[in-house]
Amino acid sequence: MKRKGFWMVLGFIGCFLLGVGLYFVVHQRSGQSEDQGSEKLEMTSGQVRRSESEKREEPPVTEIPKEIVQTQDSLYTYEQMVKDLETMELCFPGQIQVKELGVTADGRSIKEAVLGDEKAERHLMIQASIHGREYMNTQVAMRQLELFLRNYEIGSYRNMTYEELLQGLCVHVIPMANPDGVTISQYGPKGIHDKECRQILKQCREADGADGRDYWKNWKANARGVDLNRNFDVGWQEFQGSLRPSSERYKGDVPASETETQAILSIPQRYPVVGCMAYHSSGNLVYWDYGSRGQVYLEDQKLAQTVSEITGYEAHSTVSDGTDSAGCSDYFVLKLGIAAITVENGTGDCPLDSEEFPVIMEKNEKLLPGYLWIYQSGR
Repeated sequence: MKRKGFWMVLGFIGCFLLGVGLYFVVHQRSGQSEDQGSEKLEMTSGQVRRSESEKREEPPVTEIPKEIVQTQDSLYTYEQMVKDLETMELCFPGQIQVKELGVTADGRSIKEAVLGDEKAERHLMIQASIHGREYMNTQVAMRQLELFLRNYEIGSYRNMTYEELLQGLCVHVIPMANPDGVTISQYGPKGIHDKECRQILKQCREADGADGRDYWKNWKANARGVDLNRNFDVGWQEFQGSLRPSSERYKGDVPASETETQAILSIPQRYPVVGCMAYHSSGNLVYWDYGSRGQVYLEDQKLAQTVSEITGYEAHSTVSDGTDSAGCSDYFVLKLGIAAITVENGTGDCPLDSEEFPVIMEKNEKLLPGYLWIYQSGR
């Protein structure tokens, strides 16, 4: 009986130990499974994180709009120009650089668009809307930029590809040389934020004895009442215009007194500029011959004649026509020895009506590649 009880106790202990062993085996396997599952989860999460990271690092695909520069409305604003320049820089990376040449009295950045290699031996310039009310020329210059960029890889002019046209050349375009003046022409004093500038505008209106919306619409000067195309140091002393700040024809206290004038002049100060075109309105003509002689005269004549052929505009001598002095083109030719012309777009009174834009653009569509061609062809 005692022996039987002993074996029963021993059997019970054995079963107990066997159960404990089985428990630990199962638990261990379960733990391994959980660890493996956890590792798989971590790997999966890591892969997801890496995948998301890789996606974030990929450059965004930029779809080029069908039309960057809107052409339906003639009221092309400074803000729209800035936005369009940013879009061009984003859509055509490496083909265009947008820079700041200065800041106006009312805080607007004077933008410059650069095409080509800045280390090039020869540089060309285009500046538009130095007179506020002539702002359709900004639209023209911007549309020319867009068309050139869009067609850079496939475009050609007189058997030269656009890429070949830019070789050894760099183009500097100032689409809106007078952003404050443009804003005044479009919106009046309410478009100007600086208190001092607003006071100047008020004084100009009172002194000019003007009334009505047309006074602001016809504004040519900057926000300080200085006519920028009479602010250059050539014939400045002799020019007799307004004796005080006004909507037009006030030449400033001293030559190149204005930030906008200095912005234009900063380009030939930094680069070897060989040609300059200024876009104005109106008349559908090309002004040249500012009284130069010798080689500069011949280069100016070549530039004017070729632009006349491209646009269909008649070339006019400023000497013969007796135009006002102290302008940008005068200064480039007579003081800097650089060929320069003034392209007068449109036929109506400024600001030009939107109906004129398609006609102007048709005449000027090939002017930018044609401008480059003049200096590549050796014509």
